[in-house]
Amino acid sequence: MVVRSFVALELSDEVREKLAELLKRLHQTNAAVKWVEPENLHLTLKFLGEVPEEQIQNIVEALRAVAQKFEPFSLTVRGVGGFPDLRRPRVLWVGVEATNPLMRLQQLVEQAMEKLGFEPEERAYHPHITIGRVKGMAGIDKVRAILSEHADICFGTVLIKHLTLFRSDLSREGPTYTPLALLPFAKTIPF
Repeated sequence: MVVRSFVALELSDEVREKLAELLKRLHQTNAAVKWVEPENLHLTLKFLGEVPEEQIQNIVEALRAVAQKFEPFSLTVRGVGGFPDLRRPRVLWVGVEATNPLMRLQQLVEQAMEKLGFEPEERAYHPHITIGRVKGMAGIDKVRAILSEHADICFGTVLIKHLTLFRSDLSREGPTYTPLALLPFAKTIPF
């Protein structure tokens, strides 16, 4: 049995609600974009892919060791963009400021997973929350217009107190993400 999984940071309800408002407006453009459901919004640190079920416990232990090196820290969710760019985007995103604790956390997660046999990501880490995957260029001008209004908007700050290992189940309706493990930071405030 394999488990499609990834390591991520969860968002606060406040930030999720603000992003849901933006997604509602974007949805109304009827653009050829598969929008992410608000409950699925997160900040990915490392996509693991199809993992043998018996390896999950080793992943959890490695992530627990990484989490113990961190104290809670804040993330600021600000700005919008697209990969590779907004002229011909394939992925649309909301930005996350690349603070030292975030970048260090992602680097240590990457290193811990590499020790377990996962291929390291070749591209530099660019913290972002995926909000949509572009299927075609129909309606993309309307999307760009809305996103340009949000270029410098701050969607809020999130206090990060733990890492989450998620399971991803794909279906026709879209993915369902289920937390497999919450790994609290050292000296963390209780949930």
